[in-house]
Amino acid sequence: MPRRLGQHFLRPESVGELLRVIAPAAGDVFLEIGPGKGALTLPLAERCARVVAVEIDEGLARRLRGTAPPNVEIVAQDALRADLRSLVPAGSRLAGNLPYYVSSPLLRLFLGLHDHLRDLHVMLQEEVARRIASPPGSKEYGILSVLYALWADTDLPARFPPDSFSPPPGVTSAVLRARFRDTPRADVGDLGLFERFLQAAFARRRRTLENNLKDSYPNLKEYLRFLNVEGSRRTETLSVVELAAIWEASRSDPPGARA
Repeated sequence: MPRRLGQHFLRPESVGELLRVIAPAAGDVFLEIGPGKGALTLPLAERCARVVAVEIDEGLARRLRGTAPPNVEIVAQDALRADLRSLVPAGSRLAGNLPYYVSSPLLRLFLGLHDHLRDLHVMLQEEVARRIASPPGSKEYGILSVLYALWADTDLPARFPPDSFSPPPGVTSAVLRARFRDTPRADVGDLGLFERFLQAAFARRRRTLENNLKDSYPNLKEYLRFLNVEGSRRTETLSVVELAAIWEASRSDPPGARA
């Protein structure tokens, strides 16, 4: 396995705990990201209808094809470039042991599948997993926290020490579970534009919400007063519903507009 891909393989003795957390059912279809040597893939396939596993390393993909049962399909592609939506039917589930170096872009990509997947269970560096599942007011709360809170119920159902993997990483890992909702907690319209708004709102964490946004949204004081939101609050204290309300009110002010 090339060192640049940075994958740590889950040891067989830890797979049982992960399977208990995932709780696969006989009729489930799984999209697995980063199957590696198949430590999760093969036992998962024994418990569900089908597994489509996306593996970036062609050597590992060939090796896994040689041992996989008929209900496992190995796709030798980069998950960041693959059309994941086309690989599995709507209502499928996602699982994986994500390479740490691409975990954030993969998590953003998975969020775009909120209307196609039931849930996801992914192994991450604990720090990253906590960032996604953190509530408002916590130091880890940020843009991905808000975006996942918009479309999912998240938690960290299990943690794994470094010796759960080979080679062992230098950090503790955790399973991020996200159960996708049928409807968002708030209507934000274009998710990409809302994310740009969040980037401005979280630009400087030590500054207040008003200081972060006032240059882009000149009527911000008026909107905050109407919504009964104190501009002196820091962005990380605001819930997704509050941030969505501010975004909705400010949409009439294109970024950079002048009063």
